[in-house]
Amino acid sequence: MTKSLVPLVLLSAIAMGCNSTSPATAKKNFSWQQQNDTPDKISCVRSDSSTPVTITADKLDMSVNDGKGCFGRDGKFCNLNIYQIMVESFVHGKNGAKGVDISWGPSDHQGNLKGIIDNLSHIKASGVNAIWLTPIFTTTGVDGQDESFDKLDGTGYYTSDYFSVDPRFGTKEELKQLVNKAHSMGIYVFLDGVFGHAKTNVVATSPNGNKLVLNRMCRDISGYDDKMSLKLGTCFKVDESMDFLKEVATYWIKEVKIDGWRLDQAYQLTGSQWNQITKAVEDESAKKSNTYTFNGKKVQPLGFTFAEIWIEDPKVIEKDVFADKGVHGAFNFPLRYQLVEVLATREDPFARNACSLPAKSINDEIFIKMKGYSDDAIMNNFITNHDTVRFGDLLQRSKYEVDGVKTDSYYQAHLAAISFLAATSGPLTIYYGDETADDLSGFSFKPDNCARLNQCDDHVSRTNGHVTNLTPEEKNLQRNVAKVLKLREKHKALTNGKRVHLFSDHTLYIDLKQYNGDNVLFVLNSGSSARDITITADVWGKLGLNSCTMKSLAGGSVNNNVITSPALSGTFIGLSCK
Repeated sequence: MTKSLVPLVLLSAIAMGCNSTSPATAKKNFSWQQQNDTPDKISCVRSDSSTPVTITADKLDMSVNDGKGCFGRDGKFCNLNIYQIMVESFVHGKNGAKGVDISWGPSDHQGNLKGIIDNLSHIKASGVNAIWLTPIFTTTGVDGQDESFDKLDGTGYYTSDYFSVDPRFGTKEELKQLVNKAHSMGIYVFLDGVFGHAKTNVVATSPNGNKLVLNRMCRDISGYDDKMSLKLGTCFKVDESMDFLKEVATYWIKEVKIDGWRLDQAYQLTGSQWNQITKAVEDESAKKSNTYTFNGKKVQPLGFTFAEIWIEDPKVIEKDVFADKGVHGAFNFPLRYQLVEVLATREDPFARNACSLPAKSINDEIFIKMKGYSDDAIMNNFITNHDTVRFGDLLQRSKYEVDGVKTDSYYQAHLAAISFLAATSGPLTIYYGDETADDLSGFSFKPDNCARLNQCDDHVSRTNGHVTNLTPEEKNLQRNVAKVLKLREKHKALTNGKRVHLFSDHTLYIDLKQYNGDNVLFVLNSGSSARDITITADVWGKLGLNSCTMKSLAGGSVNNNVITSPALSGTFIGLSCK
């Protein structure tokens, strides 16, 4: 949920990265160069280069990610297209629970389980095959607590009872109804598990009599004990509480047949502790008593565990959750920040460069570093979540787009970002509203009184869900998002393929994805002009493919063996090779 155990109101002051300014004499035709010195005067310009590229065998980059996570490996979690729902802010369903009424963020705070049930068709139409719900367990206030804690209670991230559904969201029966309906439509369901901290009034005895042993000291991201900074929050003595935590993890599999857990602030447990919980989830999911019907077929719950550690250093992610085979997957914050900065800008306008980085940096800065993960480590890729600024607002923050005016390029940038996720091996997560390019009208930079206005960077994306009365442009984006996500079902090269990086420069990024004879080229163009790419015949030989013909699957086009990559786009090219 957050970077550290500090009140959400303080998180907006946390900067991510180091300061950087562009040379005063820098030319202004490259997208990653900043034109002004102060955040409120940032004005970024995308590169308008239309220079054609010819890729020959001697120019191939050839860096790879073979044998890591889902890259060139099979696995039942690799093809997940997850849709994240912030329950309190998504949709209020009629005849359902009233909602929390107060929370951090600009929504009406009346979302409930009924609203999710009523809109599963919209979710399915976006091309996803799984949903992740933010915490839905009962949270009750403490007499005399102030509004900041009332708001925090609305998020669900400091629970009072791990074994009941918060009546402000709905009932246990409604949760069962949601899961059953989702499963019948071919949608897996994950819950959000906070296994490292809770509210001080948490029910500390489980239905089976296991004990949660409370502790004011919490394990921080560096592995040290740090005193809980929230006066109404508490952590646990994890080893002594392990039977309780494993009971939580398995209870909701038995009761409603969930498919696994997203794990909040996962650094609060060690890899070996997560290993015990993951093993319990796997064992419970494998039991025949938990079989359910998924899209007309009898299946077992997936049993997927994926962790959140809000940090950009792959080494820390590896140490905290993948060591000792702790969890199956983790959110790819390093890739998220790099991708967002290539196409828009970072939340913090003083971090590194305020304007975009060259497309080449994705390979140089991220994919090469990913080689340090454990072989089984699965990275879950995303561009927005409930703690970050919406991608659309970042486009406006960079001045690529103007708040209140959604141009073609605004929608193109969203599709380009999601296309990149779709072309990356492993699961991906779409935050609700990204499929329709939602933003918060009137917001580009956080105001001085952001906490009072619910417009701080760490909660401003929690807008009301937008699932009805879509504009033609929003419907078109949703259809195109679904199209590229559906490609992942047809082409395991996208979900499970090894990656060979062919070429990249300031606006172009080109990968070859390969899996069991399935070969797909992916081209990202982050610039404002189309670019032509010619691949000479000797390239296929160096790649061990003899000769290949190309066919456009989505995005750009192929004519006379020349790929045309449109401005601000992701292009998928299928290869037929001898």
